[in-house]
Amino acid sequence: EGVALFEIARVYLPDGGELPREEQHVAGIVEGGFPRAKGAVETILGSVQLQGSYRRGSHDLLHPGKTAVTDHGVVGELRPGILEGSWGAFELDLGSIELSDHLRYEDLITFPPIKQDLAFSVPDDVLVGDLAEAAHAAVPELRKMVPFDVYRGEQVGDGRKSIAFRVEFRSPERTLTDEEAAAQRDKIVNVLKLEFGAELRS
Repeated sequence: EGVALFEIARVYLPDGGELPREEQHVAGIVEGGFPRAKGAVETILGSVQLQGSYRRGSHDLLHPGKTAVTDHGVVGELRPGILEGSWGAFELDLGSIELSDHLRYEDLITFPPIKQDLAFSVPDDVLVGDLAEAAHAAVPELRKMVPFDVYRGEQVGDGRKSIAFRVEFRSPERTLTDEEAAAQRDKIVNVLKLEFGAELRS
């Protein structure tokens, strides 16, 4: 899985007054680039049943084309040359991550999920977060959709990239059949093709 380091600490930010503003942040750096860093962010937000919404962003230490901001912080891939290899990083303001009033605890044992890996070829300007957001909106049984690999090269053609996701389908009421999971997968494929021109690779 590679190296992953995380830390929770107080940070002190200029606030225009005599004293700085104190916030509690969580930050991490992970081997594997942007997909793994975003996967960590999705896990943190998902633990309190929040769905991340991502926009293009910038940060001095992060690759300008592989950086996204959320309402809670920033996630991206380190600029080439900072560290050897491909590394992702994120920083979130824990104070902005509020527990939902409708937070529900679900039985994860009685009705286990069905897990699959899906890879899509999409135009290079399509954001990972937009794909996941559209898929979640279309398929309520989709519990997780975490990116774990991004590929650019001759196999997908110029101006496109391949994004691989690890997905989990689960119902809180019963165990899904393989046929039901396949139908949910097909719904995701159709929605992403219609909205983003995505093509299923595997």
